[in-house]
Amino acid sequence: MDTGKKNLRTKLCYGAGYLPDPCFYQFIASFQIVFLTGVVGLTPSMAGTISAVTIMADAVFSLFVGKWSDNMRSRFGRRRPFLLAVAFVMPFAFAMMFRTAGGSVTAQFWYYMLWGFVFWIGYSVFFVCYVALGADVATDYEDRILLNSYMRLFTLGGGILSMALPMTAITAMIAHGMEDQKAWALFAAALALLVMLASLLCWNATRGCERPVFDEPESQGIRGFLSDCRQLLTIRPYLKIIAAKIASGAAYAFFTGVLIFYMQFVLQIDTRFSSVIYLMSNVLSLVLLPFIAAMSLKIGKRKYMAYAEFATAFLSVLLALTGVRSRILLILYVIVYSFGQASFWQLCNTNLYDITDLDEYRFGVRREGNIMALQSFINTCFTSVDLKLLTALLSVSGFSASASAQSAGAIHMLKILFLWVPAAGAFFAGVFMLLYRVNKEDFVLLKEALYRRHQGMEELAEEETARIEGMFR
Repeated sequence: MDTGKKNLRTKLCYGAGYLPDPCFYQFIASFQIVFLTGVVGLTPSMAGTISAVTIMADAVFSLFVGKWSDNMRSRFGRRRPFLLAVAFVMPFAFAMMFRTAGGSVTAQFWYYMLWGFVFWIGYSVFFVCYVALGADVATDYEDRILLNSYMRLFTLGGGILSMALPMTAITAMIAHGMEDQKAWALFAAALALLVMLASLLCWNATRGCERPVFDEPESQGIRGFLSDCRQLLTIRPYLKIIAAKIASGAAYAFFTGVLIFYMQFVLQIDTRFSSVIYLMSNVLSLVLLPFIAAMSLKIGKRKYMAYAEFATAFLSVLLALTGVRSRILLILYVIVYSFGQASFWQLCNTNLYDITDLDEYRFGVRREGNIMALQSFINTCFTSVDLKLLTALLSVSGFSASASAQSAGAIHMLKILFLWVPAAGAFFAGVFMLLYRVNKEDFVLLKEALYRRHQGMEELAEEETARIEGMFR
């Protein structure tokens, strides 16, 4: 059987195409509320509403993109035409999101709401089509781990640019006489240009990587879409991966959304130290990259992800009990958090790739786009809830980003959101990964069964078929 292994250049260029996720998604998660409240001057409630509502455009639109890309029949492939379009639209919308708008507070509110919708629609197209394309770029169990390791390499590099560098660069521009509004806009525009170039590189390098599809496209109607969703949601490994992503995503949303406020009001240290924290987190994840790949290949990605999340949760609780009252303890906490996040996100998409083969085995069709879209929709809905819940809890506690000091209730809330919620997220992510039953040995049998089916050959023995079915439990 053709394992679909690609050369190093293709893997690197495909990995570079993932830069919109760290450069855009992480920048927005870390700094949009800070920008809207501290630079634009909106209230935390208004900023939270913009973040929570606009991200729903990603959730809703991704459902359509999945079906559209699955049904695309063109000489340029099913996913790549979409990726080419958003390579221009998404960076432009991102740059506009961090440009200061004039006018009344109401006008500003709707300005950021509008560009937020445009950006998240573009992001939904990018994410669904890019991740779905990966299932064709690498079809082998181990090669998918390696491919995602290259993706992770660019994720970490992009994370340094979008999380460690911004506050240092923006502060330096302001120190040299630039207005803070222009400094934010210039940094966002430079980041957008870099991402656009990386997206075009990925688009060009993946030419010919998509497997050919010869069957007729399915109906685009709502009935066909709902039928697809109903079938996909009966695949239990798929549900477990989605649940694990929801838990880990909540940990990420609360950690990044509260970090700067925790530093400023609880530890009372310069927020520019956040650049050091983000840099350290990404460098640590980069150092861990070959270790994570090696361990997942040795003991299996399912076991490794579960054990890593449990270890993260346990150590996070120990640190939370100390209160994390100093820079040293903050650094230790970030190291623990970074280990768990690096372990989960380096391997998460490889599981989704495997779901595409489980789906083909169970239902006889390939629906990479719908698989990525449906899980993206569900996870984005929960991310929206996380963001709104975060800002709502801050508001209820009496927190004010513009205040020089916070009340005891606000400080207590910052500690809960920053320390305890991420620990809980890691624990539940570990639980769901432990329940996930897909493993290398049985997956090899699955691929052989699909090959035999395509070639019209005799099916596997009953004992081997039972092992495949065991992955669906």
